[in-house]
Amino acid sequence: MHVKVNDSEGQMENIFHIRCHVHNKVCSLIIDGGSCINIASIELVRKLNLYTTKHLMPYKLQMLNDGGEVKVNK
Repeated sequence: MHVKVNDSEGQMENIFHIRCHVHNKVCSLIIDGGSCINIASIELVRKLNLYTTKHLMPYKLQMLNDGGEVKVNK
C-alpha cells in the first residue's frame, strides 16, 4: 500500500506499508520516503534473531521518543 500524507508544514511524504518474510517470519514493514535514517528496533532484531555489528561511528538520535536520546551503536 502506498499513502501520501501532508506533514505539519504542508509537504508531501511517501509512506509504504508492505509485508515481507525474514527468517520464515512474516513482518509488517513501514517505509517513510521522507526519512533519511534507516534503523531497526532492538526488539525487532531480537525477535528475528538478526546479526548485528558494532557501528564504527556511534551517534545519538533524539526524535524517536520523548524520553531523551537513543544511542545507535550497532
